Amino acid sequence: MRIRKLRLLLEQYGDTTLRDIIVEMYRELPKSTIEEKDFDAMLTQFAKYKEHQRAQEHPTVEQTIQQTERFIQLAYDHAFLDVNDEVPLREQKNWYVSAKRLLKHLRFYATKKNEARVAFEEFFFLLSVAAGEEPLFLTNDPFRLLKVTQSDMFSELVGFYKMDEKEPKSWMQRSIYTALKVPIDVDTERSDLLLAVFKHCTNAPLREAFVEGLNDHASKLRPQLRRDGDALADYQDIRFAELRALIELRELEKAESMLFAEYIPYFSHRSTPFRYYLNMLDEAGLHEEHERIERVGRKKHIHF
Repeated sequence: MRIRKLRLLLEQYGDTTLRDIIVEMYRELPKSTIEEKDFDAMLTQFAKYKEHQRAQEHPTVEQTIQQTERFIQLAYDHAFLDVNDEVPLREQKNWYVSAKRLLKHLRFYATKKNEARVAFEEFFFLLSVAAGEEPLFLTNDPFRLLKVTQSDMFSELVGFYKMDEKEPKSWMQRSIYTALKVPIDVDTERSDLLLAVFKHCTNAPLREAFVEGLNDHASKLRPQLRRDGDALADYQDIRFAELRALIELRELEKAESMLFAEYIPYFSHRSTPFRYYLNMLDEAGLHEEHERIERVGRKKHIHF
């Protein structure tokens, strides 16, 4: 129902009926929605609530950056986690309400101001650290509470890197490095972040540069693979993203060679990477190649 029609409808009721309607609607609202929208404050101090909403609706870019920096500093100081005088308990529990608002404003200004892009990057790093490295909030899945995936937000960040770095090699290297170093959350694979970079490679030269960049990182990791589990996991994700890029480039001979020489040997079960590869061929619509590789797998006695 549109707001205008709602207003006309409510004019038909008296004060008592309107009070009953509000009580029934409040009773049916989920607790999370009441907290997120701060309905209690609206009901207890409506004039103050509306004034606050108007003030928050269009902050300046300077105010947005200042608020973001303060939020980030408080989080790293564990002010949303431990009892303190800076952040009340209610705000600690509802930290994501402020975070959602900040993200909205950062997105608005990031396409216009470099300073906002820097703040967006720092905000992304904060959420990543909280999700994958150390507790900073009363949850270990902040991206989920903000209703955004880490890979989607990282893809936005890559787009901002492209705005700042005119040379493709510069933003590509920066993006790949960030994808490999940033802590990841429970819903994200390292390869998801690498493939988010790949989605920004909109032509063959950029895709080839992406493959070259991944190869450079893979070469640096290779000496550590036998003794470092984290390096091995990164190496597997790099090769996964590289295979995906080669398939998109339709360099299937090179992809097949890499599958058996550089990807499969670093898994304890050969069927796992082989199954990934078959799925990638299917997603790319290469059904004939899928069938051929499946036959190759059977000849090599790979069970999948």
